[in-house]
Amino acid sequence: MKYLEDFAPGQVFHFRSAPMSAQSIKAFAQEWDPQRLHTDEDYATAIHGSLIASGFQTVLEVFKPVVTDLMTGMANIGGMGFDNLRWLLPVRPDEPLDIEMTINSVTPSKSKPDRGVLHYTLSARNPKGEVVLSADVPLMMKRKRNDTD
Repeated sequence: MKYLEDFAPGQVFHFRSAPMSAQSIKAFAQEWDPQRLHTDEDYATAIHGSLIASGFQTVLEVFKPVVTDLMTGMANIGGMGFDNLRWLLPVRPDEPLDIEMTINSVTPSKSKPDRGVLHYTLSARNPKGEVVLSADVPLMMKRKRNDTD
């Protein structure tokens, strides 16, 4: 189990998402984001050159390897939201994304010594190396020790 103290500013973790098929993009969109950019290949191609994934699906696909490869082994108390979430470029069918998680700060709580906040930046790049998504993420975590620093 990784605790707050197991992280330090400047640490970088790398992950890779599975590519989304055109079929999975359309299926997700039909249920959660039924805009034509995500459901109608001809319409999307005329505007963006191809069908594009919903930003919401992109967030989920980016977080999946982060959660399964790292966070399931962390003393996570709970997410605190997203700061500066940006969809910078469209994600196209069959593009795996290279994901980078950079630790920005590790802050023990002053009022609750059993926990603290891990703040990290997440970015995802398409196969061309272009950043398609970025977000700053604060996460509340348990600490190994209960003293006050």
